[in-house]
Amino acid sequence: MDTQQIINLIKESFEAWYNQVFTKATIVINYSDVQTLSIKAYHTISMEVQAISIVDGQAKNNCLIKLEENYNHGVTTEQEAKLGLTKKMLMKMFSFEASML
Repeated sequence: MDTQQIINLIKESFEAWYNQVFTKATIVINYSDVQTLSIKAYHTISMEVQAISIVDGQAKNNCLIKLEENYNHGVTTEQEAKLGLTKKMLMKMFSFEASML
C-alpha cells in the first residue's frame, strides 16, 4: 500500500466520522513539498485537513488540522518524509476525534 492509498483511506474514514458527528462535509487533504530555504537540500512539507461544506448556499472551508515540517532531501527522500508526515497526521486525527467525543 503506497502513501497515497493510506491518505485516501484516512480521508474516507475521517470523512465518515466527521459527517456523523458534525454537518455533512467533504474532507480534503492537501499535501505540498516546497524548497523554500536557501539551502537547496532542505524542503518544507505540509499536510492540511479541511472540511468543505455548503452552508446557506455558500461554500464554507474549515481548516481542521495542519502539520508542517522541514526535512533534508539529501538524507530523506520525499516519499519517506511524506510517509512520516502521514503517520503524524493520523495521530493528530485520532486525537482530534477523541477530543470531540
